[in-house]
Amino acid sequence: MAEVLHISTTHLKQVVDLTDLVQAVIREAKMKEGLCSVFVTHTTAAVTTGEIGEGTEEDFLQIVERMIPRIQFRHAHDPSHAWSHMASSILGPSLTIPVSAGKLVLGTWQSVMLVELDGPREREVHVTLVPS
Repeated sequence: MAEVLHISTTHLKQVVDLTDLVQAVIREAKMKEGLCSVFVTHTTAAVTTGEIGEGTEEDFLQIVERMIPRIQFRHAHDPSHAWSHMASSILGPSLTIPVSAGKLVLGTWQSVMLVELDGPREREVHVTLVPS
């Protein structure tokens, strides 16, 4: 089973909590056990897991910003957003999360996050379920 989530971001850099949307896909599919793959089809956005709330999203984005120095990028298409391409590659476009008893297996404070690095934009996130 596969579904595409259409996510509208509203800021240049932003963290969007996808946990409930991904969990809804699992619930609709009535999948009890297996794997859930989440994949963003863009080179200036990423998906990861992390804590959401109490300013942690802003902290996360600030750390990502500091990970990649502002250099003289050679990105011919648009050097102004070359940084976003580098950051999304480091963070990665995909996750695989176990599903047990019909729920994502996540830690207490862990959420599925879309990381927007060059918004605002319309993003497509593919959710693929592999039952076991």
